[in-house]
Amino acid sequence: MNLKAFTSLLPLAALTLAPLAAAPVQAAPAVTKPLPVGTCINMGNTLEPETEGAWGGTPARKADFERIKAAGFDTIRLPVRWHNKSSDKPPYTVDPKWMDRVQQIVDWALAEDLNVILNSHHFDPIHDDPLAVAAWHGGVWKQIAARFAGYPEDSLWFELENEPHKNFNHTNLLETLAPALKEVRALHPTRAVIIGGENWSGIKSLETLPLPEDPNIHPTFHYYDPFAYTHQGAEWTKPDMPPVGRSFPLPEDTAQLARDVDAVRTYVARTGKTPFMGEVGAYDAHIPLAERVAYHRTIAEAFAPTGIGMCMWAYANTFPFFDLAKGQWLPGLRGAIGLKDDTAAPPAPVRATAAAQVPAPSPASGKGKLPPELAAFDEQVPGDLVNDPTRIDWASYGPELEAGSRQAADIPGGGAARVFTIKAKGAFPYTSSVNVPLLDDISSGEQVTIGFHARAVSTERSDGKGIIGVRFQENAAPYSGFGDTNVLVGPEWEWYEVTARADKRIRKADAIVTLQLAGAKQVLEIGQTIVVKGSPTIVAKTQVAAAAPAASLKDPASIEMPDGLRSVGQLVNDPTNRAWAHGGAGGSWQGLDIPEIWLQKATRFTTTKVGENRWDLTTAIPVTPDVKEGDTFVVAVVARTISAQTDDGKGLVYARMQGSIPPYEGFGDKVFKVGDHWQMVKLPFTATRGFGAGDATVTLHFAAAVQNIEVGPVYVFKTN
Repeated sequence: MNLKAFTSLLPLAALTLAPLAAAPVQAAPAVTKPLPVGTCINMGNTLEPETEGAWGGTPARKADFERIKAAGFDTIRLPVRWHNKSSDKPPYTVDPKWMDRVQQIVDWALAEDLNVILNSHHFDPIHDDPLAVAAWHGGVWKQIAARFAGYPEDSLWFELENEPHKNFNHTNLLETLAPALKEVRALHPTRAVIIGGENWSGIKSLETLPLPEDPNIHPTFHYYDPFAYTHQGAEWTKPDMPPVGRSFPLPEDTAQLARDVDAVRTYVARTGKTPFMGEVGAYDAHIPLAERVAYHRTIAEAFAPTGIGMCMWAYANTFPFFDLAKGQWLPGLRGAIGLKDDTAAPPAPVRATAAAQVPAPSPASGKGKLPPELAAFDEQVPGDLVNDPTRIDWASYGPELEAGSRQAADIPGGGAARVFTIKAKGAFPYTSSVNVPLLDDISSGEQVTIGFHARAVSTERSDGKGIIGVRFQENAAPYSGFGDTNVLVGPEWEWYEVTARADKRIRKADAIVTLQLAGAKQVLEIGQTIVVKGSPTIVAKTQVAAAAPAASLKDPASIEMPDGLRSVGQLVNDPTNRAWAHGGAGGSWQGLDIPEIWLQKATRFTTTKVGENRWDLTTAIPVTPDVKEGDTFVVAVVARTISAQTDDGKGLVYARMQGSIPPYEGFGDKVFKVGDHWQMVKLPFTATRGFGAGDATVTLHFAAAVQNIEVGPVYVFKTN
């Protein structure tokens, strides 16, 4: 029987359909109630140095906790060094005066109705010889457990050891911590106990973190990313001290942050446990206060949708939030993490970055303020002209990009063009880009349209077309923007347009349109470019090339698909449009002609190693209309596996619905397998948040295994 005829007779299912049987559905992990850390601050450089208040810190005072509570914090984390305050011989006696001091500080905090995370911090010998030191470490925790017996369980929590590293890793972590956990559980059978993973408990440690079978064990991780920014000039990191001068966020930082947020969601879905961020901060010695404010705001806002608690480093000593000398909170930092704040940070100094080297625009700007030669041009186009169409000397950047110019009579729009040679496909489309500066502010809600002449001289894409990603954005941290669209460019000169509506204000000095060129190894020519506000088009639609992005969906009746799908719901994507946003450095992709499947097109995704993240090879299929919270969808994916290094030889694919721009918030994470024959997988989704028209995508992640998977058409249906 013909494959099309066979599969079209299959009934709608929630997961994989024939010709291969669906993979068994794994039981969902037991869900552990998250630790209510809320907004938290570390008492850094207080009790964890060799002596209290060393390393530039000061001893804690009762007034500190009154101040912390009044500022709106929910929790303090109290790092304590124990190994130099205890004997390394049984019974490992802790200095009684030290224990009294620790208890005093805990009591001060609890008296202010603050939660307390009491930890072991810098127990140095355990990182050199974990198993040999485990008994000593456990003996200390026996005394801590005894001292705090009877304390309220809902507000005092124990963290067994800070930042395992060196020889203390995931292979010996549970065995090393077993004596300490045994002593704690003897007197505190249900108190919350916190465990962090290897390599200084960075976010990647969640991937390898083993935890005991105990519902009152809670995972943690620390976040100082990118380390080259947060620890620039930090002497204690020598010989690998990051140099001073690094800015944040660079485009790669924004992409990594989105992946890190997704890693937290993945961990929660996989384990049923919600981690919290035990430390986050940026070094004040070499990072201006305004930049620290911006860093904390960016991190806090990115992780806020996950619901995790976050502990700032630190209160008043290193990376401070409070200025003890002036007796006041540093301006802007509390507001950056969502607390009430009547102060404002000073303006940030300008730091040049590779992405910010844009030529200055013409001095005149705004409607009615254009130079005479542009004012005349403005009269010829709809809306308000907001760029200089006579210029093509745009800034370009990227390690694999070479830029030049060409003049010839055959080039439309003035006889000149920029020539961009992309020598290798980038890990992300923006790895190689060109920035078109704008001459006026973009207000929230304004419609902006860019039109340009372009052609593909050569391309390694199987369809013979070049690809340009278009994004309206601000050319300053955090490089936010809107309207992300892929444009496929043919070999002949044509006119292309992209229009979008701004979701925020972008001031004139920072307003650009970025043309992202690293989606393929290719040579592109881009000629005259026009940007206007207040019009959905620049050239009459009859003159616009057919390759320009479609403004609306095609008639579903005209699209080839199994008959069984036509009754599923409203089609909300264009399955004939394969201008998907492929990305990631973890593999490659190739377009294919496959006559035996619907629409006769497929894309082969190949990974040669398991990625650090499953999205290290990914693709995103655009969803055209808006998405509202509560909307339900069915996504039908046609796919087959060519090869896969998995236990059963089947390809392993992750899927989710998410936004098309950082921080890529989304919902409905799914995982499915496909066999070696073409089959259809149907995935149900329920929206837990909304997206504007054109802002949502269905993403597929392939880097969870070494594999070679071909994906045919993808149909997305709204079902309510």
